[in-house]
Amino acid sequence: MRLLLSIAFTLILLCPALGQQNVLTAGLQFQPIFPVSFLNTADQEVRNSQGTVTTLLSPKFSFSAGMVVRWGFHKRLSLETGINFVQRNYDVTLSTDTFSGTSDFTIIGYEHPIKLLVFVRLADKLFMNAAGGVQLTFFPSDIFTSDTYFRHSGLRLGVGQFLHGGGIANLGLEYRTKGAGYFYLGATYHVGFGDIYRSKFQYVSDDVQSEAMPIWLNGSYLTFDVRYFFHSMPLERKEGKKKKKSRKQKLNDAEQAD
Repeated sequence: MRLLLSIAFTLILLCPALGQQNVLTAGLQFQPIFPVSFLNTADQEVRNSQGTVTTLLSPKFSFSAGMVVRWGFHKRLSLETGINFVQRNYDVTLSTDTFSGTSDFTIIGYEHPIKLLVFVRLADKLFMNAAGGVQLTFFPSDIFTSDTYFRHSGLRLGVGQFLHGGGIANLGLEYRTKGAGYFYLGATYHVGFGDIYRSKFQYVSDDVQSEAMPIWLNGSYLTFDVRYFFHSMPLERKEGKKKKKSRKQKLNDAEQAD
């Protein structure tokens, strides 16, 4: 993430003016989320203290989708925000020496990103962007799931136990048409400022009830971004107040009137 922010800062200093000043546009985006092991978002495994029960938590394909608003407030810079619906999906497998069962659960959240973007023109209609910023995520509820062989409770973490923050970095390519809007492909890395949920899993059967096994869920993820921005015209600027005429100009106007 530090590397992406460094690239964005360098582009701010070096890139030429791109004609995006005073432009406001909106669009739609879809972001598939992929579990990645080196980002600590892949499988997690825990065992009870006796070593008789194993819990394996496996993130599945997830996604984020929503609306984006972009304001080009400078020739080189744009500010981007919006609101997204995010759905994280998980598989959970509990196993003993004689039994193994798999179930699933879902975490729902709402994201509010705020990013600063800088663009580099690669061709007549093709642009590359680098961006960085922060993202607030709201989780509306705790999670409770169960089956014949397990119980699961997921408790929200963060500010007020529902609001979570993180940093975001983005790289992408954008194709801009004159009348059909902007088409965008890129990738975003979101790193949470802390764990988003603390899940506890308990194996139960007719003769066994294990202790609760906790797993902390990491809020970081890597996405592939697909966006479309509607065609937009530059905002009209209000004309400034007319300058007051000097005394000499007033006298000249009076003479011409006579």
